[in-house]
Amino acid sequence: MLSEPTPFRWGLIGPGRIAQRFAGALPAVPGAQLAVVLARDAARGQAFASAWQQPDAPPVRVVTELDALLGDPTLDAVYVATPHSEHAAFVQAVLRAGKAVLCEKPLVTTRADGERLVALSRERGAFLMEALWTRFLPAYDLAARWLREGAIGELRAMRSSFCFPAPYEPGNRLWNPALAGGALLDIGIYNLAVTRWVMQQLHGGDCPEPAGLDVQAQLAPTGVDAVVDATLHFDGGVSSQFRCGFDAASANAFEVMGSSGCLRFPHNFSQGQSVELIRRGQPVERVEAPFVLNGFEGQIAEVQACVGAGLIESARMPHAESLALLGWMDAIRARFPAAQRV
Repeated sequence: MLSEPTPFRWGLIGPGRIAQRFAGALPAVPGAQLAVVLARDAARGQAFASAWQQPDAPPVRVVTELDALLGDPTLDAVYVATPHSEHAAFVQAVLRAGKAVLCEKPLVTTRADGERLVALSRERGAFLMEALWTRFLPAYDLAARWLREGAIGELRAMRSSFCFPAPYEPGNRLWNPALAGGALLDIGIYNLAVTRWVMQQLHGGDCPEPAGLDVQAQLAPTGVDAVVDATLHFDGGVSSQFRCGFDAASANAFEVMGSSGCLRFPHNFSQGQSVELIRRGQPVERVEAPFVLNGFEGQIAEVQACVGAGLIESARMPHAESLALLGWMDAIRARFPAAQRV
């Protein structure tokens, strides 16, 4: 007879929209349980806890003070899903309490802040991972194999978009600088992350730094970036061009062009469930790779496996990767125009 998996108890900070997807994925991961929810508003927190209470699991506890969550000795990890501007403070507090952290992307808003959290993770021996869930999707495992096997030949270029129309509301987190709004931090990180991911598949796990960078950005009246068009240039003539923004609808596709073939996520590459291999004179090879549940289960399982093994970082989403992404975003944002507005 198979034994029941050991419970892995999660705390959750910030019961908002993205946290619902996290909570919804927990039943797909053996042992995973939502145990404690930290919310500013107790009623809102209780509504969230009730909605995601798992059958036969202990009641989800709702607290309104951080110390009440951090003081729970039974928690195995904490998921941080607050607005970007609050990540650094919450992650720091959780790490100081010696607890494992999974933090929504972007980990923080600058590389300097990221370096401080990584140093704290290592000092306290506490696990830390950025929740870049794309890296744990089945479709990306398949695409990685194609790339490593040379299915597209030599890499020539990459192209991607991540856009959606969002009404301009200055107080909304997308547009509010006090909440670290802007298209690059919110969605452009995916364009950069997938660029790095492709380079890593083709360079033995390493991603070279860009040799050049072209950036055009349109800023909203609040000063945050509403649209970013950028091209990263690498040695050997390889480039990665992307557009992210809150101004347009897009297929949000990602295309990797090679000397003898093309690999493509035809729509919504950040949560891709199908991938295509296109080679001249051959039928398109399209493979479906659906989520187990809603896509977040892969990163949850990774955290639980790493914590169970006593690790402080994931080999699939290591600290260095989060810092590199923050460094690229720092460099792009440094090129934003000071006076251009939309």
